[in-house]
Amino acid sequence: MTSRNLAVLGHPIDHSLSPVLHAAAYDVLGLDWAYERQDLTEDQLDAYVSTRDDTWVGLSLTMPLKYRAAEIADVVDEATALTGACNTLVFDHETKQKFGYNTDVAALASVILDASREIAAHGVDTGPVPASIAVLGGGATAVSAIAAAARAGIESVDIFVRDTNRASNAIAAAQASGVLATVHDLSSFGATSSSTVTICTLPGSVDVNLPASGLAGRTLIDVAYAPWPTTRAVTWQAAGGDVVSGLHMLVRQAVLQVRIFVTGAAETVLDNEPHIRTVMASAVGLGELFDAGH
Repeated sequence: MTSRNLAVLGHPIDHSLSPVLHAAAYDVLGLDWAYERQDLTEDQLDAYVSTRDDTWVGLSLTMPLKYRAAEIADVVDEATALTGACNTLVFDHETKQKFGYNTDVAALASVILDASREIAAHGVDTGPVPASIAVLGGGATAVSAIAAAARAGIESVDIFVRDTNRASNAIAAAQASGVLATVHDLSSFGATSSSTVTICTLPGSVDVNLPASGLAGRTLIDVAYAPWPTTRAVTWQAAGGDVVSGLHMLVRQAVLQVRIFVTGAAETVLDNEPHIRTVMASAVGLGELFDAGH
């Protein structure tokens, strides 16, 4: 019998590797915690959250639930307040409060920084980070990517979306983060963008118009990871660019979630955390992270 319960919620959710990641971490920590998947739509979230009993530690949220989760939370962290998106809920059963966190921002910021170091190591001089990056998509993960770019020290973002009339959340996040944002139609990306770092937050099934060559020295951070590689990742590499799969972000944000669930704070390092990170990465087939220090 398990002592505590957790789950990842979303729609669809069958592809999620969060249960694998969290199970690996709790096994190392010696915790008999159960972590399951639950397919839920936005209109089902409130009822589900309200019926969690005292055995429930918290929840991980993916799309389309991140915005509603932020509204449900009684107290939110800075990243959630900035983006309006929450991917982690924690229950305080004594006070009956729900605490909301966004671990995507810190995870993506560290991936951006490490990708920038990799670019510099290959002889492309962008300074510590590029002055500007491109973000493909305008949903909750794109909003977190913009906040992450600001945290990494990037000054401006080109946002490419399928419908330029639906970029208001992304623009608001850029303004709140102090980042200059310019919105473009997604179809123009291949012809107009020259960013050395591009973050694609679109579903893996969405195709992007990419150039057939000339991407040497440019990196695509594709948040998709199942199935992998995406068509756009294959095209990007064929054109000479480098690709970072969404597993890098996934593992990093999951480590922060485990910290929150176990210690109550994203800043509190876990006992034996380097080993935990290695085990979590290995559990999803990722040989190593860029930099185990993040």
